[in-house]
Amino acid sequence: MTAARRRRTPDQARAEILDAATELIARHGPDGAGLRRVAEAAGVTHGLVTHYFGTYRALVRAVLQRENERKRELVRERMRADGSVPYADGMTKVLFEILADERYVRLWTWSQLHGWDDETAPDSPTNLSRLVDVIEEGVRSVLPPPEGPDRARIEMLVLLTMSGAYGYVLGRRYWLADLGHDPAEPGHDVAYRRALSSVLIAYLGGLTP
Repeated sequence: MTAARRRRTPDQARAEILDAATELIARHGPDGAGLRRVAEAAGVTHGLVTHYFGTYRALVRAVLQRENERKRELVRERMRADGSVPYADGMTKVLFEILADERYVRLWTWSQLHGWDDETAPDSPTNLSRLVDVIEEGVRSVLPPPEGPDRARIEMLVLLTMSGAYGYVLGRRYWLADLGHDPAEPGHDVAYRRALSSVLIAYLGGLTP
């Protein structure tokens, strides 16, 4: 059933369209949504969605851009609030908690597997270098060279943490159940993150507070 339409400012309408698209794409994948379905979920006309975003591919890219910027801003906020972030355990904790968001992981994975994002474009919404820039800036503010890790190690830390976080989020329900554990038990998440952190601390040469 189409939601009741109401008056919105252009910014409100655009944000609500993006919210609806994000939920639909995360649940069904980019191929399972579409402009009309997004319009229905947002309670707006198909023409209004087209007016703001043009094509469905452009809408998917806008969703990815907004979600990635939100993640980068969360990293910035956590770095400003937590002086331990430059250390291995602090960095992996921040990255794991922010990136191990099942909705976000599903959205990102679908976009990659189904070719909904052109990563060769300089403004690619999943451009990982932007996230590394944010982390490197936070590290340098507390641990300037030569005490802190160099860019190459920060990049590898991000790659390893993202791989570990994304893989865990996508498979945890099935793997934990298969091992005879309750996937709903939050202690598993804590234990996994700590194990991952210990591996990355070793990789960074024992860099700890």
